[in-house]
Amino acid sequence: MIEEYLDVAAVALMAAAALLLFFGVEHASTPAVCQAVKLALENPGSELRVYGRFRAERAGGGVYLTCGLYLPGDRILAIEKTRGHLIVGSTADGRIYIR
Repeated sequence: MIEEYLDVAAVALMAAAALLLFFGVEHASTPAVCQAVKLALENPGSELRVYGRFRAERAGGGVYLTCGLYLPGDRILAIEKTRGHLIVGSTADGRIYIR
């Protein structure tokens, strides 16, 4: 019986810690943004609408998204927003834009 209470308490603490890290840390990215970027890269000319946030850092002539995705500089058209309601799309020639 005590083990069950300990299990419930442990799961509740892990969930609270995950939520605190997700909402409290500015560097956290939502997986939906990276999935949308991958889908847009695979399907040129597509456009997806997602809600989330990410952080982009310039690195070596391209952009590194904090979810672990690196985009070469020649594949990026524009990154205008990094949080909230985002429109992730690609042009017919395969360049990514995030508005």
